Amino acid sequence: MTHFRLSRTLISIVAALTLSACAADYSQRDTAQYTDDAVINTNVQAAVIGVPGVQANTMHVSTYEGVVNLRGTVDTQLAAQNAIQAARQVTGVKKVDYDIKVGRQ
Repeated sequence: MTHFRLSRTLISIVAALTLSACAADYSQRDTAQYTDDAVINTNVQAAVIGVPGVQANTMHVSTYEGVVNLRGTVDTQLAAQNAIQAARQVTGVKKVDYDIKVGRQ
């Protein structure tokens, strides 16, 4: 009986440790990475807002570990392409993902 109880306890501990190791831990970003992302985000926002046909209130920018996500609406296809290119040229940007719609919001 004690052997069964010990085995069950050991299995529970191993399972708990295994599952916790598999979980994605997004809270582990250090302060430097968080600050880098904030700087990149601010610089991308400034670059994208400077593109003709892009309005500040219709474009959302977010950054995580150097990957920028552009989401919003622009006036023309050219404005969308220019916004993506402007974001890619910002120092520290590793990749640009986007969901940009063309037309008035």
